[in-house]
Amino acid sequence: MGGANSEMFAGYKELIFNGMVAARKHSERIISIVEVMSNGSQLPCFRGGQNVLRLLRERFHLGYTEQQLRQMVNQLVEQSRDSLTTRLYDNFQYYTNGIF
Repeated sequence: MGGANSEMFAGYKELIFNGMVAARKHSERIISIVEVMSNGSQLPCFRGGQNVLRLLRERFHLGYTEQQLRQMVNQLVEQSRDSLTTRLYDNFQYYTNGIF
């Protein structure tokens, strides 16, 4: 992408932000679908019941203004960019699939 200060990287962060804005517009529908899927499910990701739905709702950051959401997305991207696990996964993708 040309590095953290490139136009491509700025565009990438803008796409992430736009995706979050779009997801928030449909958050109640998404949460309802997850609720239906979780009823009676034996999958470990659904075992928390109402707590799972509460945590999912929190991930949409519905109380944030657009400015706060943009800051959160930028922080999330920066934390991920500097993360050891991100670098390990990038190396895994490179060696197994030739993707970098």
